[in-house]
Order: sequence, then C-alpha cells, then structure tokens
Amino acid sequence: AGSRLYTTEPMRDTYMSLRCVIPAQLEEKLPELLVPWEILGTEIGGISGGGVMIAVYLSDPASADVDGLCSLLTTHGARDIEREFLDVADWLAEFRESVRPFEVGRCWWIDPHPDQPTAAPSGRQRLVVEPRMAFGTGSHESTQAILMALEDIEVNRRRVLDVGTGSGILALAAECKGADSVIGLDIDETAVWVALETAQQQEWRSRVSFVVGPVACFDGAEFDIVMCNMITSSFLPLAGQLKKMLAPAGTAVFSGLLASEVGIVSTALVEAGFTIPSHRIHGDWASLVAVSVTHP
Repeated sequence: AGSRLYTTEPMRDTYMSLRCVIPAQLEEKLPELLVPWEILGTEIGGISGGGVMIAVYLSDPASADVDGLCSLLTTHGARDIEREFLDVADWLAEFRESVRPFEVGRCWWIDPHPDQPTAAPSGRQRLVVEPRMAFGTGSHESTQAILMALEDIEVNRRRVLDVGTGSGILALAAECKGADSVIGLDIDETAVWVALETAQQQEWRSRVSFVVGPVACFDGAEFDIVMCNMITSSFLPLAGQLKKMLAPAGTAVFSGLLASEVGIVSTALVEAGFTIPSHRIHGDWASLVAVSVTHP
C-alpha cells in the first residue's frame, strides 16, 4: 500500500518524527490510540517483516509526549523506533513530490499541483489544493467525507459557514456547488493565509470570505449550511452555538470523529437540538449530517 498522511494540525517550523513498525492488527486502532496525544499527524507506510511501517509527527520535540508515546507504542508491540528532527520544508518538499491528483466521491478531482495542472476527468470538478501548512489536502478520510456529503446536499444558492476551514478546501467545494455566499472561519491565522492563497489557485474567481476568529464572531448571523471538520473534542462544545446560527431546518455536517464515536456524538447532537438523518463511515473516521430541529 502507498503512504497515507493524516494531518491534524498546521505544521510548525521544526518537528520530530517517530518511525517504527507496528503489528498489522494495530493499524485500524491507531487513530483512536493516538487521540489523547498532541501530534501533528501520522503516516502509514508499507509492510515490513509482517508489520506496518508508520511515522508519528510531533510539533514539540522537547515535550514529555515523546517518551510517553514511545512507551505507549512499545507496549502495543511497536519495534525499531527511531527519532528524527526535521524542518517543515523537508516534509513539504517530500510530500509534494510524491502526491498525485486523485478522485474523491462522484464528482471531485483533487489536484495538488497548481503549476502543473492535470485536467479533471469528465464529470468531475477540479479543486487545486497544494500541500501547505494547513489541514485539508483532500487525502484525509474526514475531509473526503464532507466532500462526499456535499454531493447529496442542496448547496445551490445557500449561505454556508465552514468552521475550522484549514486549507479552505471545503469552503471552495461549497462555492463550486453553487452556494450564494461562503465564509471560511479559522482561529489559526496561518491557516487563513493558506486558504486565501488556495482560493487564488482555482480555475474560477473565488468569492469565498476567509476570516480569522472564533465561532462567536458570527453570533447573530444565520446560515443554511454549516460544515465542521474538526476532532470531536473541538467541535462538540460548539454544537449549541452552531445550532443557533442555523436557519430553520438548516443542515450541519460534522466530520473528524472516529467511527467508534458515532453513537456518543449522535446522542450529544440530538441533545443540542439536531436530528441525525445520516452518517458515513469512511476508513477509521466518520461524518454526521445533522438537521436543526424547528419548534412551532
């Protein structure tokens, strides 16, 4: 199998990689195992000696997380653990060189090379997303889940808010589907700068507005669709706020939760005033489509 890179936070100037071989049966459990740890992402590589090669990236090499994570991995059967300090430029150059355009769902074509474009196959919309220092290259299952959800949601002429926009890929996808207005929101200034540059690389003149700030800066605004691709501990506390920002019978799409969390998250969203008409399992991850309950 080829490498897969799961990024969970923007990259820093320097970082540490922990490379090792884990038992094959541990691969499916790895995302859940790593949730409590402050990591940048995980790369799943090929097979080696009956195990699976992985690399775990940490933003703070001086953190006690390094020793603790090594101990955790060893406890679960990891072997040949190696530590390496790398510059972010090294990671980006290597990843950009290896990544190729790919299909997502029924209608998306994700092209990571703005300077060497590859035309989208017939019937697909090309989204240019160059690997940069923000989450959302389109390769992660949680991002793909929302892209696929947008294929089945009426987006045309709707008002859309993308919370935790990262690279801006989901906001731009909503614009492709005909949204009347789209706002991409993120508390990370670097992510918003990346999103602005990503918007400029598209084949059309994007009108998406990208904003640095918390959800609270849009209190009182009303949206027809809210997208939120963040880990559960980040988006669940916002559920009540997002419910208030939705138009009557508005739709929210939540992604970034583990497949094992669907039941717990669904219950919490129902308590916050949503119904859950559908969910999608994509690899180790899941997404939920939630509709705002209206009361007479």
